Parts: sequence; structure tokens; C-alpha cells
Amino acid sequence: MFDAALAPLIDQPMPWFCATLGVCTAFLMGFARSCFGGGGFVVSPLMVLAIGAKDALAVLATLMVVASVNSCWQHRHEVQWALLRPLLAAAIFGTGVGGCILWWMVSSGEEADVHTQLELVVAALTLFYTFLIALRGIIAKGGPTRPPHAWETFTAGSLVGVSQVVANSGSPMLTVFFVRFHIGKERFVAAQSFFLGAQNVVKLVPLVLLGILHLGNLGTAILMLPVLFFGGWTGAKMYHACSEALIFRIYTACLVLGCLTSGILIWGRDAFYGVF
Repeated sequence: MFDAALAPLIDQPMPWFCATLGVCTAFLMGFARSCFGGGGFVVSPLMVLAIGAKDALAVLATLMVVASVNSCWQHRHEVQWALLRPLLAAAIFGTGVGGCILWWMVSSGEEADVHTQLELVVAALTLFYTFLIALRGIIAKGGPTRPPHAWETFTAGSLVGVSQVVANSGSPMLTVFFVRFHIGKERFVAAQSFFLGAQNVVKLVPLVLLGILHLGNLGTAILMLPVLFFGGWTGAKMYHACSEALIFRIYTACLVLGCLTSGILIWGRDAFYGVF
């Protein structure tokens, strides 16, 4: 069992580099989830680079469940149910649609082709979210002064749910949606954390049914839990100590890191390691 848990980390082209990158990514996962209620947008391409697309999808999905529990506990007194109710319904609907898309992807070709497709999807979505966050100021200008309607929140949440299933990312889309409606971090981070927590639990169902999540990579995720918790503790300290402007700068820096990693994935994971 222990050997199976270590396999995704060490059965790689550069074992120690990949294992170190995987552990650092787990820390960043906990930090990002506690600091700004998301994190998949940067940790997803990093983990894919570290351990490959399928194992990364499974390991991150498991870590996100645990990170979400920590984040939800941190923000439990800040939840606004008017924002959260339509998001919970969207978590189920978006996960169902995303599961169908993922099934089509993993059954559409040889194993190497599937990994390449998943790498490109993860990279493309990260680049899209980088672009989205870069334009958040423009998007926010002229936004409605009213709270979002339930159907608007449901639609945004469903799109995020689809993205979360196929790439373990999507929170920037929801963040920009809330920014568009001039909702501050003290209101939307809690709703976003609880939504992502619910969606991450539901997301495990299609991953298990498709054979992507199994005992081996589940063990890998368990090995990374202490690092995840430390990252979450660090992120919580930063959340309470930093201004909203500084948190957005950290958020943007994470997006840039994810963007650079995505460029490597578009070039090709095998091509990158082939250089060394």
C-alpha cells in the first residue's frame, strides 16, 4: 500500500524533482484555499507537471475535499445563504455535466492521448483564468449595484462545476463574477469556500466511476495531508493579516505561476522532461 502511494511521486522522469514539486503544490493548495477560497487554477497545472494528468486529477480532488473542510470551518460564521443556496444546486448540476465530458475525454483514445488532452485542457483553462483575472477591473466597471439573481449565480456556479471536474480549477470565474457585482471578499470568500467544498465531495463520484481515483493515488493524497494542513494554517494567517488589495496581488502572482506552468504543458510534459 505504501509503495502504491509513493508510486505517483517517484515513478516519474525526474523522481526527486517531481516529488518535491508535488509536495510544494500540496502546500500551495492549502494556502490558497484558506487565503482566498480557491487554488485549483494554479495547483492543477503544477500537479499535472509533477505527477501526470490522471494522478494529478485524483490527488488534487482528494486534497481539495480536505482543504475545503479547513476553509469552511475558518469561514463558517461568514456565510450568506442568499449567495450559497443557488451555488449548492449548481455544484450538483455542473459536476454531472463535467463528469460526462470527462468520460468522453478518457474514453476517446489511447492512454498517452488522454494524458495529452487533459494536459491541454488544464493549461488552456488556467490561461483563460489568468486573462479573466487580469481584466477584473474592466469587468467590474459598470457592473450591477444589485445582488446577483439566483439564476445568475446558478449559471456561474455550474460553469465552475464543469471546470472543476475536468481540470480541478474554476474559482477565478466565480471570483470575477462576485467582483462584477461589487461583492467584497468578506462576503464571497465564505460562499465560495462552501460551494467548492460541496462540489469537491460530489466530484469524487465520477472520478471513482471512471477509475481515475483509486487506492494508489488516494494514498498519495493521504501522504500529503500534513503539508496541506500547514499550508492552510499559513493561508489563514495571511487572510486575517492582509488587506484585500494585497490578497488580490498574491492571487495574481499565483495565476502567473500557473500561467507559466501551463505554457510548459502546452509545449508538452514529456518534451519538458526530455530536455533534462
